Amino acid sequence: MRLIISLCFILLASPTWANQLKSVRIWPSPDNTRVVLDLSSSPQFNYFTLTGPDRLVIDLKGASNGANLARVENKSELVRKIRESTPVDKGGLRLVLDLKSTIKPVVFPLAPAGPYGHRLVIDLPYEESSARHATPAPATPGSKVIIAIDPGHGGEDPGSIGPRRTYEKRVTLAVSQKLAALINREPGMQAVMTRRGDYFVDLNKRSEIARKSKADLLVSVHADSFTNPRPRGASVWVLSTNRANREMGSWLEKQEKQGELLGGVGKVIAESDPNPYLARTFLDLSMDKSRAEGYDVSRMILKEMGRVARLHKSAPEHASLAVLKAPDIPSVLVETGFISNHEEEKLLASNAYQNKLAQAIFHGIRNYYKAHPVKGHIMSGKVSSASTRSTQPAVSQVAPVSQSARSGAPVVSASGAGVIKPMTSLSGANTIDKQRSIRHVVTRGESLSRLAERHGISMSRLAKYNNLKSNEIQIGQVLYIPKG
Repeated sequence: MRLIISLCFILLASPTWANQLKSVRIWPSPDNTRVVLDLSSSPQFNYFTLTGPDRLVIDLKGASNGANLARVENKSELVRKIRESTPVDKGGLRLVLDLKSTIKPVVFPLAPAGPYGHRLVIDLPYEESSARHATPAPATPGSKVIIAIDPGHGGEDPGSIGPRRTYEKRVTLAVSQKLAALINREPGMQAVMTRRGDYFVDLNKRSEIARKSKADLLVSVHADSFTNPRPRGASVWVLSTNRANREMGSWLEKQEKQGELLGGVGKVIAESDPNPYLARTFLDLSMDKSRAEGYDVSRMILKEMGRVARLHKSAPEHASLAVLKAPDIPSVLVETGFISNHEEEKLLASNAYQNKLAQAIFHGIRNYYKAHPVKGHIMSGKVSSASTRSTQPAVSQVAPVSQSARSGAPVVSASGAGVIKPMTSLSGANTIDKQRSIRHVVTRGESLSRLAERHGISMSRLAKYNNLKSNEIQIGQVLYIPKG
């Protein structure tokens, strides 16, 4: 009798019946459809495609079907149906995906994470000719302030999950949609979403969407979480120096990417100038300017969020986050609150509170661009050709790197519009009283608005005192701050 019982246990534990398909989830997105097979254990699998008609066949070794395939929700434009077929080997499971067109699938397993167990992921990319795009055509460069809004997580990636089962991906999408609506109603502004529905967008692609849309700012919306429910409050994050330097090195290694980043300047450098330091100078100036702007925008957003929400951090925090890595686009990440906190989870799931958060983020962004008209955008909706700028200008000629006559900061002069130019003083302008001034050399990450706030004077007065043509400053530039 004991022998029979032991044999039963051995047979039940045999890998022939060890795995079970628990459910199937389909996540359509503008670029692909992701099919996820939820399994009870790590899968052993093979797959192949068939044509006439188009099909994808998945063989799962030692698996059985515990899912109702007829009730799987399917909104994909690519997948017609998922069905079970006769397996090649006994004790296995064969699934067939009937498709509307020929595809090149990407199939890979995922280990348990968050609310999910073992999974087999099947990515089905749309054909290039029929692929939809996640972003609308960008506005005419310089005509509007373009804000790329990135709702964190999505699709297979739920983000953090609160005690009441509130999903971060749903909160971030709701707040982002409200923020986009506010931006699109504001004259002179336009919103671009990195995702518009419940699907996953690769972290690297999020900044690419912003760049292709010629965005002036990337705002990524998230909800924080911790291992215990006590922490609460909103915060705003910007790119850390270490991550910025790593990304700088990565861009320098990608010659073909430099033209995309610098709007043609990188290509001109590669074709006309053998000096390797010229590209780094452009990239360094671009990243320093973007990080300084991102920091200033984050301060504005925090100030407005403090009016409607508790703040976890009263000043912007620095972090090595993938979504903030774009060296040419000012980027901030907004943590709307702690979804792991019982009270804040309830607030974050509230439509009224989501509206308040969206309005606070919007006001912070709008206030920044209203205070910085030299960016080339007129917020009234009327745009002067003399004040507009192209985010990705084409450059016909690039002159060698020179030193600013006033500050000694490395700059690049060029013929043509839209090129980084040195800060120069106005001829016949005010004479600076150096005896009654504090001499300051601009360092990495500083901005005119921060210096003005630090010394208790207005930004316009500081700019006028130093005879600046604009509010943009550069590393190494010498500024004088009036004492008292």
